[in-house]
Amino acid sequence: LLLMMVGLCVGCTSGSVRLTDSGILQICKNNEWRTVCSTDWGNLDTAVACRQLGYDGGYTENTRSQSPTTIPVDPVRYHCNGQENNLRDCENEPTSSCTRGSTIVCVRRNVSDSCNSGDIRLWGGESEYEGNIELCT
Repeated sequence: LLLMMVGLCVGCTSGSVRLTDSGILQICKNNEWRTVCSTDWGNLDTAVACRQLGYDGGYTENTRSQSPTTIPVDPVRYHCNGQENNLRDCENEPTSSCTRGSTIVCVRRNVSDSCNSGDIRLWGGESEYEGNIELCT
């Protein structure tokens, strides 16, 4: 019994997040990894998750098809305002209607990127005609 308890403790730290190779976001709850629910998940939630992972930003890819996962979906909806540093700081509520996880892409901006105030560009899309709008301030 003692060995099993020690194994649970080293699994993950409650509230920490990680990305799978396919971009599915997972959160640690009760020493177990859970897939973050995609219900009502948006780019503000993604911004917080990416910030928590040490990235500068990111975007949501919930339209991407997902491979089956053995990690259960965490039945919680997050409502971040985009300013939080951690998903634990976001408002959240239980949900019973979640069947798939959130797929996100996190990015690091090139420190040599420079812009002039008012410049607008698209980034993170699959073509030059789609992506997230970025405004230089």
